[in-house]
Amino acid sequence: MHDAILLSHVFIQHGEEYKLDTIDLCVSHFRKHNPTSHIYLTGHGLSPKSPTLDICDGHYWQDSIIPEEINVGHPKLVNVGLEYFKEQGFTHVFKNRADSINVVNNISNYCFNIINKENTKKLITTSNDCNFYMGDLLTYGGIDFLIDCWNIETWYPTSTGLTSLGKNFIKATEEDLPWKELLKKHTSYRDPSTMNWVDFRRYWTAILKLDNYREKVLNNDFDYKYLIWDDWPYENRLTEANFYS
Repeated sequence: MHDAILLSHVFIQHGEEYKLDTIDLCVSHFRKHNPTSHIYLTGHGLSPKSPTLDICDGHYWQDSIIPEEINVGHPKLVNVGLEYFKEQGFTHVFKNRADSINVVNNISNYCFNIINKENTKKLITTSNDCNFYMGDLLTYGGIDFLIDCWNIETWYPTSTGLTSLGKNFIKATEEDLPWKELLKKHTSYRDPSTMNWVDFRRYWTAILKLDNYREKVLNNDFDYKYLIWDDWPYENRLTEANFYS
């Protein structure tokens, strides 16, 4: 089974109640456009309400903020989700932030077909050709390989999840090759724009300005190309064009 969606990397502090709406719209959109997928939500802080949680097939939410999770890849909560799917018998998982969407129908099948065609272990959307940086937000891959990549025993100490994930990825490949060669051999690369990855975190104010914004977003009836995720250092940044050149 490869049709699993893990939504994570979110926390809600007092005064951030607006995030409840971003998460609800996120899970609602994923459910509408992935009707047969198994969706699991993880997060911490103020909990989403029952209508939001009921959209998901399962969830884990810690009521207190977990400081050591923030800005370093949320390894604990990602592992909770990955272990859940492994216990459920899933072979592959799609993972993204719970405050963003992909304007793609059946995202798991879309990603599975990419890595199957290119014979790779995982799909990534953000990386660079040095420093072992690997984006920890949106990915898809075989569940055992993802669990190795998010090995929490070797995650800390760190100031960013990007290098922790990158170094764990190197260990998981069990190969002694230069960084970019490992990426080309074991990953498929897609730009955020190719994945139609819409960033609620940065563009929520713009989304709220849409007439009947909830209906428009759920039906993909909005100009999402201007709301694509782009929160990434530009130095030595990889793109689809230079990754496959």
